[in-house]
Amino acid sequence: MKKTLLFLFLLFSLIIFSVNFDIGMSILTGENNWNMALKLGLEESNFEFSSDVTYVSTPSFDFLTVIDISTSILKINNNSNIDFGIAWFNDRITKEATQNRSIFLMYSGLRFNLENLALKAGFGYPLSQKEYSTNLVDYMFFKITYIVPPPEDFIDDLKIQFRFLNGRKDFSLFFSEPIK
Repeated sequence: MKKTLLFLFLLFSLIIFSVNFDIGMSILTGENNWNMALKLGLEESNFEFSSDVTYVSTPSFDFLTVIDISTSILKINNNSNIDFGIAWFNDRITKEATQNRSIFLMYSGLRFNLENLALKAGFGYPLSQKEYSTNLVDYMFFKITYIVPPPEDFIDDLKIQFRFLNGRKDFSLFFSEPIK
């Protein structure tokens, strides 16, 4: 209950400072499966909050959740920043799963923006794992977002996003709507 209240408080406080509201769908991949998820988020030029949520009807009712919060900590030039963020994965689908994927990943990396393309790459450190991997891919973070050029007088942006984070390979298609 406390975690839910803290999450809602954080979400509502972010809405006050955000510029764009994101809503759409994601395809979340896992070990030998994939799931459709609702994508919600908030974006600003120096801040990003993204969440993907879906449920899985296993013997018990479970949620798959990927939450990513990042902010710019150093501006290099008009097109690039160094970002710092934390991601939380709660995607242990069944009790018999071979890997506990309910982890926090703290990461830092370079964000580069072009006209309709945004690239983000970096490395992370898992905070809540008992055993650490020797595979470098488990610590890499990569996100590419393409903004489809909108028709004239259209205020929303249609975005296509690929996210590779801690071994995940996810795809999102969503609208980014300005909050005024």
